[in-house]
Amino acid sequence: MSRAGLTQSGDLERDVRRHLHSHWKGYTVQAVLMIAAGAVAILVPFAATLASTLFFGWLLVILGIVGIVATVRAGREFGGRGTGLLIGVVTLLLGILILADPFAGAVALTTLLAVYFLLLGLATFAMANAFRVSGGQFWLLALAGIINIGLALFLVIGLPGTAIWAIGLFLGISLISSGTSLLFAALRAR
Repeated sequence: MSRAGLTQSGDLERDVRRHLHSHWKGYTVQAVLMIAAGAVAILVPFAATLASTLFFGWLLVILGIVGIVATVRAGREFGGRGTGLLIGVVTLLLGILILADPFAGAVALTTLLAVYFLLLGLATFAMANAFRVSGGQFWLLALAGIINIGLALFLVIGLPGTAIWAIGLFLGISLISSGTSLLFAALRAR
């Protein structure tokens, strides 16, 4: 890296530190709210799953409407008008279906979460194999792959029952871990 690049990198790092130091209280408040929301989601996973599903449903309704309006406003010169309208209508209908039956929406979202864990586990196995060949520590990656595939199987085998609590519980865990990380970073920047 050139000397100018190192200077710019040092300036950026100093600017980030200054920003974090100036705003550490705001980040601390955000972190505490994330941890509190995560705890509520873990204590009441059904409510968190329902809220997440309804939020996702409304998001799809809004995206569908915006997609349809944007495609219509683009006019006839827009080459993908039919496809744009089709995507907008399908997105809108999917959102309406999720809002009409949030439990079915939660089952669909839980299934997607299981697919995500399965793909993540397989990708992690591939990384573990690459690390094994290079002589690196691969067993932790292999263990993470096994855990992710196990989570996927657990979610799928337990459907539709897991749909009631899984999204809320996993959301709560994510909020607590992210909030805790942000809290430590904010307190360190103080």
